[in-house]
Amino acid sequence: MDDETLIILTYIKNAPNREKVLLAFRNEDVFRPSQISKKLNFHKNTVSKNLKDLREHDLVYIINPEYHVPRLYRLTEKGKKILTLLDDS
Repeated sequence: MDDETLIILTYIKNAPNREKVLLAFRNEDVFRPSQISKKLNFHKNTVSKNLKDLREHDLVYIINPEYHVPRLYRLTEKGKKILTLLDDS
């Protein structure tokens, strides 16, 4: 495992909510924050903050950035790789 991947994996595992939000994408291609909120029983603000963190680390991206609501999120290739590693651990 390369250093960058190890750093990102550690970053995700050190924040249980962040890890849960990323793991929510396990069997889904696209999510709205409200869907993640319902699925995980998290407050919408918690989901939004964690999605922002994941976006800043290039793990998810917004499909429709020109729209404020509803934003649609999808995993990046990097996010898919990290998700696979989380599933394997």
